[in-house]
Amino acid sequence: MFLLLLTAFVISSSNAWSRERPADNASILIYVGTYTGRNDTNSKGIYAFAFDSNNLSLKSLGLVAITPHPTYVLIHPSKKYILSVNEVDEGKVNAFKIDSTQTGQLKLVNQQSSYGSYPIHLSSNKLGRYIFVANYMSGTVAVLPFDSENGRIQPTDRVYQQNGSSIDLESQTSSHPHCILLDKKEENAISADLGSDELYVYRFLPTSGALKKLYVTKSVQAGNGPRHLIFSKDENYVYVMNELTSSITVFKYYPILRAIQTISTLPPNFTSINYAAELLLHPVSGKFLYASNRGHDSIAVFQVDKTTGLLTIIQHINVQGRTPRNFNILPNGMHLIVANQDSDNLVVFSIDQTMGKLTKTDVSAHVSKPTCIKFLLP
Repeated sequence: MFLLLLTAFVISSSNAWSRERPADNASILIYVGTYTGRNDTNSKGIYAFAFDSNNLSLKSLGLVAITPHPTYVLIHPSKKYILSVNEVDEGKVNAFKIDSTQTGQLKLVNQQSSYGSYPIHLSSNKLGRYIFVANYMSGTVAVLPFDSENGRIQPTDRVYQQNGSSIDLESQTSSHPHCILLDKKEENAISADLGSDELYVYRFLPTSGALKKLYVTKSVQAGNGPRHLIFSKDENYVYVMNELTSSITVFKYYPILRAIQTISTLPPNFTSINYAAELLLHPVSGKFLYASNRGHDSIAVFQVDKTTGLLTIIQHINVQGRTPRNFNILPNGMHLIVANQDSDNLVVFSIDQTMGKLTKTDVSAHVSKPTCIKFLLP
């Protein structure tokens, strides 16, 4: 632990290499989590970029925090702090203070155990008082109190073991929670467990941060491997990305989760290996859903029926790289940026606001093994 703490230091303003600065108020600061390595060309931690939507440019601001395998990052609701995992055996969660919105510099505040191994996802409640972490290898989810006044993650006893397995002998021999997310009312939290083919639904107790298990819903098909989930804007529906079968299952949310559709993320003529990864709804209209395919190396675009919640495929577009582990959509809904893990690049697409379809822009940037993209808004 001591060595890990030593590694999680921040690049200060006195460092030798230079950074470019965001051009103007149109620029949005982007933080990118990565898988790190020992070679000079490998990533070393968290990187920052400036995206200018007016000039359509993506400029590197350089390495802003050295820390091992920060594969998931989270902007705290206060916009003063960034949290990251260390996806390692003795999992850690780091709290960084944003020292400058011009250079993106981060300063480590503290580090806390993730209470499990290989933490892989972070989320928070609206006030940022509690941080939810999914530990992939140990099968645990935890709720970490966060002090917004001093930016410190607190220790916790709110740790919950998930159990189970399913039919895939490589990925499903034990519980593997891949995400945990509160609903918009902050009444319940749902954990997607890739290893057990289950969705754990917990009651969230905001006074203590505790979770109380309400029920567990099985995947529609054994071997689905639920990875990530999102709620519709009206919270009537939950969309679950099935990593192992490259599909999305639509659930009616209330009073209990009830599956109403499962649809492939792939074109029917594709027969090679694929692992689905991320999914997001269009942040403005909610009329379109986007999903990434690792193998087919595409973004699938779906139209959402606002009445029934059902999905209809309208586009597959190549991501101009390999293994799109993650992507994010600008809050105004105008652009989507993809993190291509195995081709070491970020790629920008424009979004048609009427049809929802993506168009490549020829704007991209290099970063080694990108795994997560988050925007810091002014």
